[in-house]
Amino acid sequence: MEIAGTAAPKGRAASRLACLDAFRGFDILTMVFVNYIAAMAGIPFILRHTKAEMDALTLTDVVFPGFLFIVGGSIPLALAKRKAEGDSTWRLLKHFAVRAAALIFLGLVEVNHETFSAAASGISREAFFLLAYLAVIGLWTMTAKGASKRRRTIQLGIKAASAVVLVALLVIYRGETEAGRIVWLQHSWWGILGIIGWTYLAASILYLLSRGNRTTLLGMMSLAVVFFIATRHGVLMALGLQNGFIDAGANFGSHTAIILAGTFIGTLFLPEGTERDHPRRIRTMILFGAGLVAAAYLLRPLHGFSKILATESWALATAGICALLLAGFYVVMDVLNLRRWAGFLQPVGRNPLLAYILPGILGALMSLASSLLRVDVRRIFWPLAERGGLLGMANAAVMTAFVLFLTWLATHNKIILKL
Repeated sequence: MEIAGTAAPKGRAASRLACLDAFRGFDILTMVFVNYIAAMAGIPFILRHTKAEMDALTLTDVVFPGFLFIVGGSIPLALAKRKAEGDSTWRLLKHFAVRAAALIFLGLVEVNHETFSAAASGISREAFFLLAYLAVIGLWTMTAKGASKRRRTIQLGIKAASAVVLVALLVIYRGETEAGRIVWLQHSWWGILGIIGWTYLAASILYLLSRGNRTTLLGMMSLAVVFFIATRHGVLMALGLQNGFIDAGANFGSHTAIILAGTFIGTLFLPEGTERDHPRRIRTMILFGAGLVAAAYLLRPLHGFSKILATESWALATAGICALLLAGFYVVMDVLNLRRWAGFLQPVGRNPLLAYILPGILGALMSLASSLLRVDVRRIFWPLAERGGLLGMANAAVMTAFVLFLTWLATHNKIILKL
């Protein structure tokens, strides 16, 4: 997408935003790295996942809201494109629902990893989830525009086979509770992808209702924050709406507020937007980001900063940080026109779901290979994990680079996952 301070021609929808793709790639790679070092000893506190009871904010605590923010930033651009292609409101709502359902489903499968029972399912945990991941890739790999008839036929066959495999896996899945009871898929929480699915659905509908009006979006974001605070003080319980199915306060409150903050920024890049030059866009992003951070500190005495509890101060602070970071990416890539350096981030930014599941695929492959060869293959790729510290972090950086390479390889060969 060319963004050089001028609007796109009238009637033409906004296409991909280069700085947003690069920011998404940066966020995903950071997520892979901090997940690899999560269990290591000797890691700086700034790279740790903070505990629920701690009133603190680390770099790692910004990764997940970063992805929510980016999802929000993409909504106005994607919606403008679909409208330009003639999609009705009903088709847009259907698109939101299908995409959200796919994310929620994948999140549900993801959280049942730990309770999986190999004895009851008749298949090892590693083999089960490796097949599940591969089926997800086969089912959701998009067909490239201009693909030959032969390639389309092959991909259709792969999708059909992947769907059969996924259904079969769901049929045989059995988990075991702490009490020893054998169960089918259970939801304790919805997983990262599931949370994204619920909040994406809520924010997309709200954005559609707002018609892209930024004042309305600010009002909706504020109401989402108020809704979270109200749920923390028992309003849902008082109304008889409290239940264990979904954490409404987090998913429809603070998490949705982060996505709505992203949609606010995303509207700056619409063809019909009023901010069509660099200074206005940069000023708006900086003021908006700084304002959210200031609001977070003003509200901090209420519930503090906590990613696990999804507090309103954590949501506002991380959304503000993301707005400021995106402003930095925008200045470098679009104002200074320095884009070549971000080339390694683009494949991950275009293919985030694949980059997200690749560490799980690699882990499953290593475990299976270790069982078959009776040699700990993980030691080859992961020799310094137990040592932690700088050496362990260097090992994690190598693994992250490997995930980056595999994502680039898949993207280069048009294996791009799209829900």
